[in-house]
Amino acid sequence: MPQYQTSDIRNLAIVGHRGCGKTVLAEALLFSTGMKNRMGQITQGSTTCDFTAEETERQISISPAVCYYEHRGAKINLIDTPGYSEFFGEVIPCLWVADCSLLVVDANAGVEVHTYKVFEVARGQHQPIILVINKLDQERASFDSVLDNVRESLIGPEIVPIQLPIGSEGDFEGVIDLLAMEAVRGEGGNAQRTSIPDELVESAQMAREELVDAVAATDDELTIKYLEEGELSAEELAKGLRNAIAGQLIIPVVASDAQRGIGTLALADLLEQIAPSPAMHGSWIGHAPGDGEEIVRSPVVDEPFSAVVFKTMLDPYVGRLNVLRIVSGVAQADAPATDVQTGRNVKLSGLSFIQGREAVAAGTLAPGDIGCVSKLENVCTGTTLYGGREKVVFDCPPLPIGMHAVALEATSRADQDKLSGALAQLSDEDVGFTYERNRETGELILRGMGQLHVDIVTSRLQNGFGVSVTLKPPKIAYRETITQSVRVHGRHKKQTGGRGQFGDVWIRVEPLSRGKGFEFVNEIRGAAVPTNYIPAVEKGVRDAMESGVLAGYPVVDVQVTLDDGSSHPVDSSDMAFRMAGKLAMRQALDQARGQLLEPVVVVEVTTPDDIMGDVMSDINGRRGQIQGMDAVGKGLQRVRALVPMAEIITYAADLRSLSQGRASYTMEFAHYQPVPANLMERIIAESTQQQASQ
Repeated sequence: MPQYQTSDIRNLAIVGHRGCGKTVLAEALLFSTGMKNRMGQITQGSTTCDFTAEETERQISISPAVCYYEHRGAKINLIDTPGYSEFFGEVIPCLWVADCSLLVVDANAGVEVHTYKVFEVARGQHQPIILVINKLDQERASFDSVLDNVRESLIGPEIVPIQLPIGSEGDFEGVIDLLAMEAVRGEGGNAQRTSIPDELVESAQMAREELVDAVAATDDELTIKYLEEGELSAEELAKGLRNAIAGQLIIPVVASDAQRGIGTLALADLLEQIAPSPAMHGSWIGHAPGDGEEIVRSPVVDEPFSAVVFKTMLDPYVGRLNVLRIVSGVAQADAPATDVQTGRNVKLSGLSFIQGREAVAAGTLAPGDIGCVSKLENVCTGTTLYGGREKVVFDCPPLPIGMHAVALEATSRADQDKLSGALAQLSDEDVGFTYERNRETGELILRGMGQLHVDIVTSRLQNGFGVSVTLKPPKIAYRETITQSVRVHGRHKKQTGGRGQFGDVWIRVEPLSRGKGFEFVNEIRGAAVPTNYIPAVEKGVRDAMESGVLAGYPVVDVQVTLDDGSSHPVDSSDMAFRMAGKLAMRQALDQARGQLLEPVVVVEVTTPDDIMGDVMSDINGRRGQIQGMDAVGKGLQRVRALVPMAEIITYAADLRSLSQGRASYTMEFAHYQPVPANLMERIIAESTQQQASQ
C-alpha cells in the first residue's frame, strides 16, 4: 500500500507576482513544520526551491520546484512557481496538476500584473484558490487596504478573511484563526495558540460572522442550521469552508510574514484542514489517442495506473528527471508503463518523492500524489503515462507562445556541432521557449517570453553544455507585391544541335487584396499551350515569386492568368515551359511597380494605470495604431494596438525598462501592410548591400 492515502494529500501551486515571497513562504512552511531544521535564505542560495546556478546567481525563481512536508498526518506537496512573466509558460502545467493555488500578494503592492494573470489562468482551469497576504511586517503594509484592493481587482468567488493580523508593520506578531477563534503568536514552529487579545475580540467576532455568513450561503443544510441556531461549530464551519473552496465558491484570505515565519504554522494547520485533497478534485477527463472517445479516470487505487508529466529536469548527476502527478491507480517502483505520445514502453525507474533538488526513494505513489522518475528518455512535459491495455491521453492546457525572438549563432564549429542537441535537451526542461530554422532567412531563431528568458537559456547553454553563442536581432520576414496590372510575354528558346527547348507564354499579372496569397488562372483556349504543360508554367511563375526584384523577398498577393502562348511539337517540354513561365513572371515584376510589405502584429499590453500614458506614447512612437483599451482590474488597463514587427523586436526589454517590470504583453501575427516609402528605400538598400557581401 502507498505510504500516504489520497485523502491525506494536498497539492498546492504557490503563484503570484515576482518579489511577493513565494519561495520564502515555501521555505517557511518546511521550517515551521519541522521538515527542515534551518530556514534557508535566498541571499545565501540555501532555499529548497531555488537551487539552480542561475537562480542562485540572480536570486530569483526561474523554474518550478517541488517540495513537501508532513503535518498532522497529511502530506503537503508545494509547487513553487516563478513570478517573472518571462517564465510564465512553466506555471501553466503546475496549475494543471495542482488541486489548489496559494495566490501570494505583497502587503504593500497589492494586486500586480502577474497576480491578475495567474488568477485568470487558475480561474480558467477551475482551480480553487487560497489567498496569502504576505510581508505584513513591511513599512506601510496594510492587510485591510490590500484586502480591499484584492476584492476590487479579482472578480469571481467571494473573497473572505479566515485570519486577521495581530499588530501591523514592525509590530506584526501573529494571526487570529477565525475558525478556532484563537490567536497564533510567535515565529516558525515555536508559534503558540493563545486567547485573542481583548482589544481585537470585537473585530474578530465581526470577521467570524462575515465568514460564517459566506460559508453558510454556499450550502443549504448549513444555511438552515445557521438560521435556526445562529451559529456553526468549528467542525461544521471548517467542513463547509473546505467544500466551498473546492467548489470555487469562496477564496479565503490568510495573513503572514514568511521571512520571520509569522503565521506560517497557522497556515500549515489550515492547509491540512481546508485545502482540497486529490479525492475532492474528482475525476480527470481524458480521451483515447487522436480524437477518441472520452475516458474518465478517478484518483483511486483500484483503477489502472495513469499519470501526467508536468516538469522535466536535467540533473548533472542523475540525468533526466520527470516530475509527475499520479492521476489514477498506484505507481509502483520499476513497474512498466507506456508513453502514450510515442507508444514506447518505459519503466518507472527511481520512483521518488521530490524535495527541491533531492529525490527521496518511494516504493509506491498513491493516486493524486506527486513524485518523480528517472531515465525516461524522450518523455517530456505534457506526456501521459499509462498502465494496462486502455490507452488514455490527458491534454495539458495550451502554453503561451514565446514573443521575444533572437537569431542564434554558434561561435565556433565545435559549438555548432553541439548546439542542436543542447537546445533539444533545454527545450525539454523549459517549455517556455522554442527554436526553429527560418526557411526564408536561414537563421536559427530562438523564441522566449522575454529578454531575461533568452539570457537564461544562453547562460544554460554555456554553463550546462559548454556551448557559446552570439545573439542578434532576427531578420524581418518582409514580402513583396505589385501595385499595377501588366501583360507580358515569356519565351524560352534554345537550340543545342540535338533536340531543342521551346516554351512560349503570355500572362496577365494583377494585384490581389492583402492576405489573398497567390492565384493561378488558366484561360488558354484551344491548344496554344498544351494542357500537360500548364502545371509547368505555374511552377515557373512560383519559382520567380520566391525572390522578388525589389529586395529578394517572396512575392505575395498576385493573380497570374495564362491566356496565350505557343508550342513546338518536338522541342517543347515541361522544363521549357517552366523556364518560359519564370521569365515572364520576372519581366512582370519589373514592370508592375513593386511594393514592399511588412508584418504587423496585434499587441496587448497589461499595464498599471499610472504608466498607461507612457505605454501608449511608446507604442505610437513605434508606428503603432491603438485599437482600444479596457480595465481588467483595479488599477490595471489592457491596451490593444497594431504595431509593425520591425518596431517591436526589442519590446520585451523596452517594456520592462519603461514599466520597471510591472507591465506585461502578448502579441500575435495580424497581417502584412505596405512599408512607408521612406523606409522602403532604406530596407531595399540594406538588402542589396547584404546580398552583395555574401
